[in-house]
Amino acid sequence: MSEFEVAFYRQLLMGAGIVLTLGWLTVSFMAPGRTRSVVEWISAMALYVAIGSIMARLFHRFWIEDNEALIGIFGFLCLIFGSGLVVSFALLLRSFAGRDSGAGAAH
Repeated sequence: MSEFEVAFYRQLLMGAGIVLTLGWLTVSFMAPGRTRSVVEWISAMALYVAIGSIMARLFHRFWIEDNEALIGIFGFLCLIFGSGLVVSFALLLRSFAGRDSGAGAAH
């Protein structure tokens, strides 16, 4: 794996970690409401991006090494975390539209 590829995954993980931490701190001190719900879903998406970037990096590494068993395992994990990211994005859009059911990302 080249230095550029490693740096890409590292920057993606660091950026998602920063967004997640700031979102978590912000939600901790906000009153329940629409803005808090939006910040919760953005933080949830950042969590899925962070975990997904770890899994994608490992998947990429094992793809290069041609390790079929680990390709299958980490490919499955990428699919699972990618699905969570899509669901979180859909719920974020729903929260932006004001049709939030009141249940935040932490429920």
